[in-house]
Amino acid sequence: MSFTPSSHGTNPVHIAFGVDAGYYRGMGVAITSIIENNPKRRFIFHVFAFTVTAEDRDRLRALEEKHGQRIEVHQLDTGALDAFRRFPCFSQHSLGTFIRLLIPEGLRGVTDRVLYLDADLLCFGDISDLLQTDLGDCIAAAVTDEQSTTVSTQVPALGLKHGQYFNAGVMLIDIERWVAADVSDIALKALSMRELRFADQDALNIALDGRVRYVDAKWNYRYHLVDYLDRGETRLNVGPSFALMHFTGPVKPWHDWCLHEVRCMFLELQSRSPWAGMPLDAPRTARELKLFSRFLMRQNRIVESISWHCRYLRARLRQKRKSA
Repeated sequence: MSFTPSSHGTNPVHIAFGVDAGYYRGMGVAITSIIENNPKRRFIFHVFAFTVTAEDRDRLRALEEKHGQRIEVHQLDTGALDAFRRFPCFSQHSLGTFIRLLIPEGLRGVTDRVLYLDADLLCFGDISDLLQTDLGDCIAAAVTDEQSTTVSTQVPALGLKHGQYFNAGVMLIDIERWVAADVSDIALKALSMRELRFADQDALNIALDGRVRYVDAKWNYRYHLVDYLDRGETRLNVGPSFALMHFTGPVKPWHDWCLHEVRCMFLELQSRSPWAGMPLDAPRTARELKLFSRFLMRQNRIVESISWHCRYLRARLRQKRKSA
């Protein structure tokens, strides 16, 4: 893709995303937030995907031209996964599950380090300190999963010898060490050969056990919107400072049924991106309809809640008829 050279520093920072069809908008707004909060940095953003539409490419081209930052699209070949299709659990996962496991190999020879980010996060500050993290002998830097229940269940379930478990939504990766340790291959085999509760994240914890430098939670501050909306809370409720906020769980800021102020924050950022004017995603699945109805009830919007619950019931009935 063409781009206008940036006037920022001479050493670009490489940031990679792995996306499927539903996450291009989220990624584009995430990139916008990174650029706006790090105006003195020159970036090269790498987008890894199995499918890329012409519309996606046009918007990404407009984004790089607007900011004078480079965006490289890497369209993956599904043949890269052929060696793992014979394993029993391979078919249980969508192709998108495998993308981030393929990124370091795809950037070998392009850069020594890459910051991998999930597409469902927003940047609210300077990320310089994260980029300068000394990895020592480790392969990657990441943030521990702050939920004690996850750590207490996944460490023994996965047989992690070092007793730690990280969230894979933000990873600063030493590419050569990753490749030398066959991290991708080990993770792909783990993901394909056994049932894993958290899919590729579990697989990466297996492959990187003892080789992760743990960094401050502000670099991957998880905000599980369902938890807050289930309590009827609509305002951003944060404790310590944060730079990267990661919206985990089924509710995202670009969902119209996200009845939280982060939706407005997202829309403000989106308005300054090539996705400006794109309507938010409406609830479609039975699960989404049920959640929306529940959130409305928590906010005492009873009539609306009942209406959406009826839509949920109709969706469930259609599902049962199809499976019959």
